[in-house]
Amino acid sequence: MIKKSFIVSLVAAIFMSLSISNTPAATDLGLTRDFKSEMIYFAMIDRFSNGNTKNDLGGYKDLRTTSGYDPYDTAFYHGGDIQGLSDKLAYIKSLGFTALWITPVFRNIPVGVDGKSAAYHGYAIAGFDQIDSHLGTIAEFKAFVVKAHSLGLKVVLDIVTNHTADVISYKENYDYIYLSEKPYKTSNSKAFDIVKLAGTSKFPTTSQLSAKITFPKTPVVSKAMANIKSPAWLNDVRLYHNRGKSTFQGESGRFGDFYGFDDIMTESPEVVKGFIDIYSKWISTTGIDGFRIDTARHVNELFWQAFIPSIKAQALASGKKDFPMWGEVYDSSPETLEYWARYGGFTELLDFPVQDRMLKFIISGAANQLATLLNSDDQYSTATVDPRNFGIFLGNHDMGRIGGFIGGNVNSDSALLRDQMAHVLLFTMRGVPIVYYGDEFGLMGDGDKEARQDLFVTLVDRWRKQQRIGGEPIGMGKSSFDTTNPLQQTIRDLTKLHSSSTAFSAGAMKIRIAENGLLVFSRFDLDTGKEYLMTFNSSDAAITGSFDSEYLENKWEKVLGDGTVSASTKSMKFTVPACGWGVFLSEMVKSSVTPEVRMNKPARNPMFRDRFNLEATISGADVAEVQFQYKDGATWKSLGTDTSPTFKSDLDAAGLYRVFPLISDIKWSTNTEFRAVAYFANRIEAKSETFLFAKP
Repeated sequence: MIKKSFIVSLVAAIFMSLSISNTPAATDLGLTRDFKSEMIYFAMIDRFSNGNTKNDLGGYKDLRTTSGYDPYDTAFYHGGDIQGLSDKLAYIKSLGFTALWITPVFRNIPVGVDGKSAAYHGYAIAGFDQIDSHLGTIAEFKAFVVKAHSLGLKVVLDIVTNHTADVISYKENYDYIYLSEKPYKTSNSKAFDIVKLAGTSKFPTTSQLSAKITFPKTPVVSKAMANIKSPAWLNDVRLYHNRGKSTFQGESGRFGDFYGFDDIMTESPEVVKGFIDIYSKWISTTGIDGFRIDTARHVNELFWQAFIPSIKAQALASGKKDFPMWGEVYDSSPETLEYWARYGGFTELLDFPVQDRMLKFIISGAANQLATLLNSDDQYSTATVDPRNFGIFLGNHDMGRIGGFIGGNVNSDSALLRDQMAHVLLFTMRGVPIVYYGDEFGLMGDGDKEARQDLFVTLVDRWRKQQRIGGEPIGMGKSSFDTTNPLQQTIRDLTKLHSSSTAFSAGAMKIRIAENGLLVFSRFDLDTGKEYLMTFNSSDAAITGSFDSEYLENKWEKVLGDGTVSASTKSMKFTVPACGWGVFLSEMVKSSVTPEVRMNKPARNPMFRDRFNLEATISGADVAEVQFQYKDGATWKSLGTDTSPTFKSDLDAAGLYRVFPLISDIKWSTNTEFRAVAYFANRIEAKSETFLFAKP
């Protein structure tokens, strides 16, 4: 674990004292924010390493339609397990990672209803309190966590609350029925509003619901499946939405069956308590360190507002000062991410908008799209939400691999350069970097099943022949672990760089240039006064350029990559080769004047009437970490921290530090005081003048 800077520690201490009313993120349990220094390796257990062939069938009959095991078919179990993952922990650590995210380990129903695919991925869960027998035993899992910890690796477990395995069928068809057509009814046929009553004491109890009357569809479960789920309360069909299959449009995304899985009625307080109990026990009994939460956006907000603080309380009771939970909000729109950050109660999210814009820059040179997107960080920043804690990634098990996006199943020198550049961007931008297993071997592959290749000896013929960026097709009888790839060394270099300075995990960020395939930005360690300059060129021709700044040191050291930089009075010149990048290091210039922060007068937000604007600028320094505060009685309380000044765009002026608090975040007095506090390099602190602002 990297020691946090004074600045980050101070901000965390301020956060620990918060108690803001009437906001979804109000429950702050004082957990430290040190997990942002982690670097995560994401492994799909069934495809990573087979350490025990005796569990390949999971204890079922040797029929693929029963056991789900068929290593020749990409849609079935291949044999990877917990023991295999445990055997390879030293390898993961050798790459420099500090945490490991793994797919769900819970008991799944092995084969889907249609018999055409198996639950190797782990998301068709029936036993939420049990280990899937294809993967191993609970004893093996506990031993795996202990071993990971002994190597300095944290374990992040993938969990699901939105749905279970597909057990429930309907007497009617599977077409989705909207709430306006058929609202829910109690057992005495009284209609109730599931949205308004969600999570409240007025929500009907299970005994007040009827399988025949309550739902628009009549749920049916076969006798063989009547008690297949665990804990037992999950077998009650009255705790599911029973509205038909989701079309992923409108309300069906919330209440419809997700790809046919049984959609759980998470509005029910009984369900909320049930899942809190399930996942609290996993923390207390296994020692895991965090969750990745599947399909988070398909669950109602009030569920998360109860679940997240309860889980963090359990983690704290189990000795986990920080227990991050990255919610999956699969949408490239920053507005969607902002909604779940503000109203879902999440303090960590997976940043799909950043993934989308990074990919567009790497492939098509759209640097400006990435730069202007990062202005949206100000929309996420609140007293409890910090975008530096968001998980950033290049690809995953659903969308596909970065190698596939870049290579198009063709191995070339250009593809390798772009793949390396993509990983450099991943490890030097703000956010927690997450690398998908196998990307270090140059694996390609489109989305879903085709991006879930075996790293052990594969029996899938097309995977044997598949091109690899930076390497040759794996062929027959060989494991990926028997090979080497230049991307492995690239990742080792980057994990070493990332862990060498808090500039990359917690530091301020300033974008210098973003245009026509060229991206230049700086990361700062304000505690030590170090500046790292990153240059990226995603075009096919070398670029020479420059930018002006009053705060440039003349001496720069190349840390990684290629190209050159040279600084003179107020100007930086650089060269970047085609499909190239460079990382350079220097001391931050100490200003001859005392740095200052000036806050603009607070103003009502013209677009979103539930919030207002706080803005500030700085002088006498290149960058700062600016926290906005309001006075509650005699105490100044945080409303959020901005660590990156805005990049000039059609909508935003350059050089602004901002947050956009909800009006409901504030405990208003007749005239409430606001101010900005700036933390500059070498621990210099400055405060703006205060403004009085009446409740809008």
